[in-house]
Amino acid sequence: MLSDSEKRFISHWEKVRIPYSTITSKFKRGLPMALIFGGSLFLSLVGVYFFSPEWYTKISQRANSSVLAIIIGLFLSILFFAYFKMHFKWEMDEQLYNELNAKQKKFVETTTFFDRMQSSGIGEFRETTEEDKKRHDNYSKEKNKKNEN
Repeated sequence: MLSDSEKRFISHWEKVRIPYSTITSKFKRGLPMALIFGGSLFLSLVGVYFFSPEWYTKISQRANSSVLAIIIGLFLSILFFAYFKMHFKWEMDEQLYNELNAKQKKFVETTTFFDRMQSSGIGEFRETTEEDKKRHDNYSKEKNKKNEN
C-alpha cells in the first residue's frame, strides 16, 4: 500500500517527467544553484585579485592573462554543475517513480479486491468468519488451477 505522499509523488512525476527530461529544462532549473556555487568562487577571486594583488601576483606570476582563463573555467563549471545536478536529481526521481510503480503493481497482484478496499479504508466491513475464509480459500484454489492450465 502506498502512502499519501508516495501517491502525490507519482501523480506529480507523471505530469512533469517528460518536460523535466529536456536539456534546456535541466539547465534552467539547475542554474540558480550553480550561480550560487559559481558566484561564491567568483567573489573570492575578485576579493583576492583586488584586495590582495601582491599576493595574487606572487602566486600566479601572471596577473592579467590568467584572469580570463579563470573566468572561462568558472563559466564552464557553472554550466556543468547546473546540468549534472538536475540530471542526477531527475535520475533519482525516475528511479523512485519506477520503484513505487513496481510496489503498487505488486500490491495489486498479491491482494484481493476486498483486502485493498479494507486497507484503503473505503467502506465498512464485518469481521471475516470461518465460512468466509473457506470460501476465499476455495476461490484461491480454483484461481490457481485456472492459472496452471
